[in-house]
Formats: sequence, structure tokens, C-alpha cells
Amino acid sequence: MALACLPGHTECACLPLCVDCQTRVDECISAQSCLDEKMKSNFGKKENEYSRIVSKSSNKLLNSLWETKKIPEDGWNEHQLELFLTWLSSHDTNNRVDMNPIGAGEREGRVISPLVRRLHSNLTHGIGRSGNLTEIQPKALGSSMLACLANEFALHAVHLLGLQKIRACLIVPLCTGMSLSLCMTSWRRKRPPTAKYVIWLRIDQKSSLKSIFHAGFEPIIVEPLRDRDALVTNVESVNRILEQRADEILCVMSTTSCFAPRNPDNIEAISAICATHKVPHLVNNAYGLQSEEIIRRLEASNECGRIDAIVQSLDKNFQVPVGGALIATFKQSQAQQIAQCYPGRASSIPSRDLVLTLLQQGHRAFLEPFQTQKQMFLKMRRKLISFAENIGECVYDVQENEISLAMTLSTIPPAKQTLFGSILFNRGITGARVVASNTGKITIEGCEFTNFGSHSEEQHGGYLNIACGVGMSENEVEELFCRLSSTYAKFIRQIAAEKSGSNRISRADTFDMEND
Repeated sequence: MALACLPGHTECACLPLCVDCQTRVDECISAQSCLDEKMKSNFGKKENEYSRIVSKSSNKLLNSLWETKKIPEDGWNEHQLELFLTWLSSHDTNNRVDMNPIGAGEREGRVISPLVRRLHSNLTHGIGRSGNLTEIQPKALGSSMLACLANEFALHAVHLLGLQKIRACLIVPLCTGMSLSLCMTSWRRKRPPTAKYVIWLRIDQKSSLKSIFHAGFEPIIVEPLRDRDALVTNVESVNRILEQRADEILCVMSTTSCFAPRNPDNIEAISAICATHKVPHLVNNAYGLQSEEIIRRLEASNECGRIDAIVQSLDKNFQVPVGGALIATFKQSQAQQIAQCYPGRASSIPSRDLVLTLLQQGHRAFLEPFQTQKQMFLKMRRKLISFAENIGECVYDVQENEISLAMTLSTIPPAKQTLFGSILFNRGITGARVVASNTGKITIEGCEFTNFGSHSEEQHGGYLNIACGVGMSENEVEELFCRLSSTYAKFIRQIAAEKSGSNRISRADTFDMEND
């Protein structure tokens, strides 16, 4: 106890203390001891019972979650989420408080940076074991529990969205393209040695094409057909290839979520053809969980044929950071086969982010953004049609695509269309894309494409793509068209001024056509 705290004491340099100071010290210590005893005595049966109830309540919350392995009806607050993470991490051997473990292996959950350790909530072992993504690690029980909850939550989520026949979900710390590769790799030994090809229904997204080469196969590219405004699946071509070369085909890769004017593939017909020829069917459903039409088609496809795996992005569907994917299967054995093909341990971050997000939402709030997306898409389509009519353009009629829209750009010269897209980006409209009219060719992994970006070799006059993804708000839709209309009007005025050679346009109505 500091001498300055003694009543009436200013300074005493005597060592040992003088009699007066020592007496005062003894009195203060005695008084403090009495206060401590009084405080202890105040904690009687009532307070002890309350403490027991609080501890029991926390344990009940966590144990109930583990027993049900379902998204709770009502969301959790941040304190509960932090309690959950602490509870999980306490199960890993390197975080035990009842023992002092000695790590005698090459990787024992050691993290040198305290900041990095906190960012990972002390869950540093990862998930799975070498060669199996779902196998439990004895020294990382908490991390294994997290992976299990992520898979079960994902299964519950897809059931809530309408995929009732799905039997297993696997959260993988991979992008959509790498997850497609993982699926294809897992089927290699199940197919004949001659199965070196993947029938790829053309979708102008590089990741799905590159996933085929990454897995060690080559694509047989099937171009879509034109059905009025929409690009649709060439079912007859797929059937003809399988009739002639089924033993050479590893699988058929179809796509459900795509940019207009491409329609989702006719997966019901493809599933039936694959079942007839006993060839696996892989569905690239990157952001298709937010479309009721796609959900309906996936369920119907399972009834009339076969789908061996459905791959979707976590960030596009569940509003979590980029880095994970959800692989869903209609049989548990199909998911287990894919999990056993994963080479090594995996990061637990995508699993952690998904579990925390769904816990925070609860299944009531989880469904709300999907309902809002439907409303916002209809509003976006109405506003785009109205805007297009006002400027002499039209919106492609692609009824089966419930996420993406396309508007012609015939009023903008082909040479200026890409610039218009760049200016939209600089005005803060992200995600919109301009597909310019061109006859150029591009080579990707040795495959030559004409008009890449438009999903077809057919020529067109150029168009603008916008999409309404889950999470988009009404304010964003309104602001989108406010910026789009003002940017378009200014852009058209400047083009007209350039054509006429006029210098009378105000600076406020101009863009830097070279650098903007």
C-alpha cells in the first residue's frame, strides 16, 4: 500500500517505518480485509444461483446449437458470436486451459503474430486432414466442429431456399472455378481411361473454361442457339456427341447463372441425356441460389435425370468475403467422394465466415435478402425498359434469366461503346459491363473465340449488362438509374458535338474521351 494513501500522511523517509506510520498501515490493511470479508458474505445463495443460471444458459445455447446443427430461428448478437468462437477454439489442443500441451510436430497451430492470431479467433489448425476435407483432426476438434457446422448450415440454407432433395453440402476454401476442377478431378477414376474431354456449354466466363484445363481435361465447346432475343442450350448437339463419344467424355458442364442475353442452360434436358448415357453432369450455379426459376429447374432435373454436383459461390449468394464455394449433391456419397479428393488441410476461414453470418441472421433474416432481390430485379427491369424506350434502345427479352439484364447500345458508335463502359465505372457504377460490337478473336488456353464476352459467335450491335444480385437495395437501384441516365445524356451530347465539330458544349457536359 502506498504511503501517500495514508490519511494525514505526507512523507516519511524512515526505513523501517516509524511507529505512527506502521500503525496507520496496519489499520488500513485491517479495514480492507474486513471490507473483503463483507463483500464475500454479501454473495449468498441468491447470487450464487444467478451465477449458475448464467453459466448454464451459455452452455445450453452452445450445446443446443451443436446438437441441432441448424441455423437458429432468430439471429445471435455479437457477444454470443464471440462466445461461440471462444468455445470452439477452446476445443483445439493448443488452446486448452487445463493443460500445457507440447507441440512435437511440424505444424502445431503456432502463430507468431498476436494480431493474426486474434483475426483467426485462435482457430489456427485448419480443417480436414491430408486427403480428406471432412475428416476430424484429433488435436483440432474445435476447427473440425466449425467445418461440420458450416456443412450442416449450408445444407439447411439450401433447403430453406427450395432445394429440398439435396442430401449433402461441402464448404471448400476455393473459388468457383477451382471447385469445379475439384469435382472433375474426383470423377477421373470413375470414368474410362479414354474420358479426356468435358462437354462445355459455352459461357463466356474464363474461370469455368480454365477449370477444365486445370483438372487435366480438354473442352468440347457447344455453341448456344438463338431463340428470338435469348441464347439457349443446343440440346441436340450435346445428345449427338454423347451418342457417338460417351466413353471419351468425363462429364457435361452446364451453367445456370449467366449474363443476359444468355438463358440458364436447359438442365432438365441435359440431366436426362446424361442419365441415358451414364455420364456425370456438373452444374456451374455460381450465383443461382437467388433465382426461384433456377431452384425449380435443379429440383426437376434431379427427378428426370442426373446431377452429380452443383457448385455455387459463397460470396455471391451469402454476402461473405470472396474465397469459398458450396458444393451440393443429391447423394451423400457424391459429396464424400469429392471431399476425399482434396489434397491436404484446408483454411477454415470460409467455413467460419458462413457460420457466423448465418448465426447472426437466423433463418428468418436469412431469407429476407432473397425475397428483396426478386422485388428489386422486377423494379430494375421496369426502369431499364423505360430508360431504353426514352433513348431509342430496347431491352433483350430473356424471361428465364432472373438476375441479369441486357440493353442494346445502337445509339452509341461501336468504337465508343467500351469507353462508355469505362466512364460508367468511373462514375461509381461497378459490375455493369459493356459488350461492344466487334469481330475480333481471342485465344484462351488454346481455344479461339469470336466475339468473346457475348457467349456466341453471332454478331450484334453492342449491349450493356447490369445485374440485380442479392443484397442490392432500393436506394441503389434508384441511384443506378440516376447516374446511368445523366452519364448517358452527357456522353451522347459530347459525341454529337464531336461529329459537328462544335466547341459550344459546356465543360460540365464533357468527358475526357481519352482518359476518363
